[in-house]
Amino acid sequence: MSFRFTIAKKIGTGFGVLILFIIVVFGATFFAVNNGISTFQENDDTSNELIEVITPSKEAVTKLRTLVNESKLLSVQWVDIQSRNDVPDKTRLKNLMEQNIPNTRADIVALAENWKDKDDQETLNRAIGKIDTIFLFYEDIMMLLPDIASYDDVFNSLSARLIVSQDGDVPVLAGKIDQNLLTLENSLENKEEAALELVKTSSEEAKEKFESLTFYWFLGGGLIIFAILIAMFTTNTIVKPVQSLRSVLLSLGKGIFPDKEIEVTNDEIGDMSSAMIGLVDGMKKTTHFAKEVGQSNFSYPYEPLSDEDVLGHALLKMKDELAETERILEQKVKERTEEVVKQKDEIESQNQRLEELYKDVTDSIRYAKRLQYSILPPAEHVQKICPDTFVLFKPKDIVSGDFYWFEKMGNKSFCSAVDCTGHGVPGAFMSLVGANGLNAAVREHHTGKPSEILDELNSFVSESLNKGSEDNDVRDGMDLSLIAIDYSTLKLEYSGANNPLYVIRDGEFIIVKADKFAIGSFEPGTKKYTNEEFQLEKGDQIYLFSDGYADQFGGSKGKKFLYKTFREELLRVHKDEPEQQRIELNKTIENWQGDYAQVDDILVIGIRI
Repeated sequence: MSFRFTIAKKIGTGFGVLILFIIVVFGATFFAVNNGISTFQENDDTSNELIEVITPSKEAVTKLRTLVNESKLLSVQWVDIQSRNDVPDKTRLKNLMEQNIPNTRADIVALAENWKDKDDQETLNRAIGKIDTIFLFYEDIMMLLPDIASYDDVFNSLSARLIVSQDGDVPVLAGKIDQNLLTLENSLENKEEAALELVKTSSEEAKEKFESLTFYWFLGGGLIIFAILIAMFTTNTIVKPVQSLRSVLLSLGKGIFPDKEIEVTNDEIGDMSSAMIGLVDGMKKTTHFAKEVGQSNFSYPYEPLSDEDVLGHALLKMKDELAETERILEQKVKERTEEVVKQKDEIESQNQRLEELYKDVTDSIRYAKRLQYSILPPAEHVQKICPDTFVLFKPKDIVSGDFYWFEKMGNKSFCSAVDCTGHGVPGAFMSLVGANGLNAAVREHHTGKPSEILDELNSFVSESLNKGSEDNDVRDGMDLSLIAIDYSTLKLEYSGANNPLYVIRDGEFIIVKADKFAIGSFEPGTKKYTNEEFQLEKGDQIYLFSDGYADQFGGSKGKKFLYKTFREELLRVHKDEPEQQRIELNKTIENWQGDYAQVDDILVIGIRI
């Protein structure tokens, strides 16, 4: 294509010289201003980081360091000074663990999201991990020495003193945490000093740069006024009509017709405008024809613009081909409709069969529910064996893998909460095996010690499921807690497979731990369950449970309820009447669950002495 020195290019040359000078002036101005703005922005960013991140972070780290050291000293006093749990020092340690340290740690973690130094974040993470660990030792101390009487227990007292001794876990961990936090505090203090120096230096640099702009502002202002006058004249006489035609062409290139009339002037641009009007009229006629043909109006009149109108002749040929295609399609649609109607009848017949099969399966499972519920003791039988008792039982499906068991032999009242592998139909089958095993141990073999009952139950499950066979690799089993209460002496015996026992006395938890192996998980005779004995007091509240309550997902973030929250809920309701406790526990878990599905069977048994 040859080079043409058009009107626009001639005008552009005149403007180019002017624009060149403008660029020089404003380039120098922009460079100075941009440097000054960048300096101010850097100053502002540094000030914000100093005020909102660095200084608060340093103060929060110092506070956390003080709180951790205070907690170490209070844990040593807990062990060394025999006192009740409500004395100020012990209350202060609990507050540090439950509120002060977690809140301060949360503040630092929130601030740390804006830290730029990865080493500082790693140092913080190491300190937080050690804080979580030292909390576990504090909890061990509280569990070993829960009240004044526990200090007289030589084993508990010695175990607690080993934890807080000079080389014990608490001082060692506290020293490491203090070192981590001191390192972090020094790093933040250095960053604070550096930021203050940077703010001071950048302010002075920005001031010097902006003082050199006065001359450029006056010169640039005059050039701008001159350029605006030339641009207005050129736009009104030449550029504006050309831009109007350009806009029409761009719209046509996208298939859009102009929405206003094209102005025709008495010059070269006017000649182009006349040709554009003719082109637009021809395209509109072609568009109307195409729409009519698309609506199957094949008789709509249309004449090509000329004998050389390739598009017009192609549209006429397309009209004839579409008419024939529509006739063929109508015939195929008729044939396919008949085929679809036939297939529909077959599908409806299959759906009816599926509904019948679904009803049969559901009826069978509901009958299985009746069979399973026959092994569960009725409410009056439960109250006869263990008065002042409630049972919260919420199967996930129609049938359940959890079940509860009550029995009486001599002066002993037995109670068990059992969680079989799985839920639904597989869990229900295991519950029948478990109930039969417990009944056989007590009723037939007259076994009265909970640990021996679990040993016999393990043998019964292994034999029932043929676990000794080399061809049988069934991994089913059950977790449970089993107690025997002699109401005449208030003596409690307990044995558990993975599931602990909770006792609340005077508003405090006593947790009796279980053996960490499930029923049916080992060969009979290779392991023995432990029998724990516990002297009850009037007013004690006993809880047996499966893991379904604590594992339920829900809340605003869809997380598990967890055992810690479960224990808090038990503390909240334990003074209520048994039936009211059941109502409150059920209301709490349903509110927590919300729209989430129940993930497992739920079983909670509460017995008031």
